[in-house]
Amino acid sequence: MEHSATEILAAGAQVRSKGWPAMILFGDSITEGIWHQDVYSFGAALSNAFSRRIQVLERGFSGYTSSNARYIMDDVIPPARGGLDMKLLVIFFGANDAAVPGSLQHIDIAEYKEHLKAIANHLYVKDHGAKVVIVTPPPVCEHKCLPSHDRRSAITKQYAEAAIEVADEVGVEVVKLWHVFMDYAGWKEGDPLLGDINVPKSDKLDELLSDGLHLTGKGYQLYFDTFMKVLEEKVPEIYNHERGYPHWHEAPKYGE
Repeated sequence: MEHSATEILAAGAQVRSKGWPAMILFGDSITEGIWHQDVYSFGAALSNAFSRRIQVLERGFSGYTSSNARYIMDDVIPPARGGLDMKLLVIFFGANDAAVPGSLQHIDIAEYKEHLKAIANHLYVKDHGAKVVIVTPPPVCEHKCLPSHDRRSAITKQYAEAAIEVADEVGVEVVKLWHVFMDYAGWKEGDPLLGDINVPKSDKLDELLSDGLHLTGKGYQLYFDTFMKVLEEKVPEIYNHERGYPHWHEAPKYGE
């Protein structure tokens, strides 16, 4: 019991001085949709995996690009000693930036990379000593995309590669979601690009994308499995983060 009391005192001091441990998922509609209950809930799975260890905060904004994200990043990323101890920032933009040139959402690829770098290098991220993980945009399926989506498979591939380049340049980890989805679909480099309107529709890729752009439940599940694997292998201090307070049967009671 004495050991448990010491644990609680240490955990309480940590919370009071730095705030509750948290991970922030900053992204577009794919991030906003992690709580959907009619499909596999990425958000629920992640919250369960880190229950009592790190709280999961979703900051998803449908339709937003990396440029929109950079504009509001000061509102999304909390200052250190502001009530939250941000342990991890997940940056997941690019699906909208990759809209065809001339469309409302299109962001030039060089500009996209600069926005990602600015978010990953935000002063508050440094102040927290937080880890950063960048997630590449997933592939698209032009066969299923709505005309208003303005997406092309080849363009999205370029943005996925750009996100990987940024992660390497900044020195952070990356979830190569584009490659994971394409591997699942059986695509190999040099093959005709799956998802392209001129290439036969892939049933396997179809399993992962609900409307050619957003994820199905199976897509979210594959994203979750990949995300957790990256944390386990590349960011073990997050994956293995301990709970601050002891189990109930070890916890001291008030007045004892």
